[in-house]
Amino acid sequence: IADLREVARARVPRALFDYLDRGSYDEITLRRNRTDLEAVRLRQRVMVDVSRTATATTMAGQACSMPLAIAPTGLTGLFHRDGEICGARAAAAAGIPFCLSTVSIGSIEDVRGASPAPFWFQLYLMRDRGFNEELIGRARAAQCPVLVLTLDLQVQGERRRDAKNGLAVPPRLTLRNALDIATKPAWG
Repeated sequence: IADLREVARARVPRALFDYLDRGSYDEITLRRNRTDLEAVRLRQRVMVDVSRTATATTMAGQACSMPLAIAPTGLTGLFHRDGEICGARAAAAAGIPFCLSTVSIGSIEDVRGASPAPFWFQLYLMRDRGFNEELIGRARAAQCPVLVLTLDLQVQGERRRDAKNGLAVPPRLTLRNALDIATKPAWG
């Protein structure tokens, strides 16, 4: 994974890389999550019969080949062309769920049209109930079997690196990020 991270750093404009790689405010939660993950130790067992070991399970009523899913990742399509579609296809091939982000680049309809299996949909609950209902209707029409509600957007976390790097919604082109993009031709 560290190798893939370095490849991404070299290929993706800095503002996008930092969006994907960093966190909000002082990044305390990000550091703690990484420390906790690094503390997990897998114990190798030898001389044990694993011929009947099975990883298959169910999650949210869906059969899965293993207890993993591809979590919703916002703006995936900015990191790789058709990133959400690629993620949905990879999840289907692995027999695990894929969850499309509310803030994906690919539309619900485009991902469903290109995906060999139904996928879950993450909904950030917005103040605009009509907008929420529209997204739920589109997810239902796309046959998304699971709606994953995300409730932590009441106050959006300040992503300080995004502001420093010029990542904004709507996008804002500056001389600095234009030069950075020009040095990443593989991304374009």
